[in-house]
Amino acid sequence: MKGSQRYIALLLWLAAGGEAKAHGWYTGKTDPVLHYNCCGDHDCHTLGAGDVRSARDGGYFVRQPQPFYQNDPPTGEWYIPKDRVQTAPDDRYHICEPLVPTSRVGKFKRKWTCFFAPMSTSSITRSEKPH
Repeated sequence: MKGSQRYIALLLWLAAGGEAKAHGWYTGKTDPVLHYNCCGDHDCHTLGAGDVRSARDGGYFVRQPQPFYQNDPPTGEWYIPKDRVQTAPDDRYHICEPLVPTSRVGKFKRKWTCFFAPMSTSSITRSEKPH
């Protein structure tokens, strides 16, 4: 199989697999600003507290938990603005970061689409907390 054929086959496999998998509590969640689908359990996962630090404006800096480019080491942090932080159903941080194709054939990168913080964090205002 040639490189471009492998690339197309991988895209088709990813698209088919994404719809077939269960999505857990991430199902139906979207980014509150850009309205991207969060995706599901295969793209979303919990973060350790050491991977997240608060920003002064109420947002967060998140250490890239996966390589930015497939097979490359992590390169730093993502900034998550306060208006894109959603309430997690537990006391953990969660991020959704699907692989997306780049302009380079056969190369994919990670891009965060949704971020969830524990309800007890200061960045989530009282009006956003469930009653």
